[in-house]
Amino acid sequence: MSSQNLLKKPSDGGMDDNGITTHKWKVSLFGCLDTLVPNSTSMQYLPTTSPYLSLALMTVIFPCVSVAQIAARVGFVNYLTALIVTFVAYILFLVAIGVHTTALDVIAALVGIVSFGYLWYMRTKVRFLFHIPGSIVEDGCVVLFCGWCSIAQIATHVESYTPNECAFDAKATLPGYIV
Repeated sequence: MSSQNLLKKPSDGGMDDNGITTHKWKVSLFGCLDTLVPNSTSMQYLPTTSPYLSLALMTVIFPCVSVAQIAARVGFVNYLTALIVTFVAYILFLVAIGVHTTALDVIAALVGIVSFGYLWYMRTKVRFLFHIPGSIVEDGCVVLFCGWCSIAQIATHVESYTPNECAFDAKATLPGYIV
């Protein structure tokens, strides 16, 4: 990618050229719990207007989709690759915790550790790219103790989904940043 296609990060607060909030998280860690509505077309029938809980539901029910959308949005990897890898890891983990054998328990532990490490890396990288205050230790604790909320917060911040729309595809990758 040539340097002319890269955006300079703003040094002050506000938004970057892509309309992404900088220097703070767009929503709080538990912002996904504000309402009880999924991002779906049936939203007009439910008595609330916030799309964040639906994202939380997406991260709980289909975490592989949310993680793949984030990874594609910030350019870590293309959507299909991220979706396949996270889906296989998710299914492998579910099978491993459901069938109790030593080998599968080891596999479940390894998949869990690798997933934790990747989410920790993603959160730290997004925080770094958008100059959000915090630390690597804080990122690790957030991912460890509230991984689903962390995924929802990152997805909302990078706008990897369209509010009030149930979509399993990825949004366009953000242009690169000079880091």
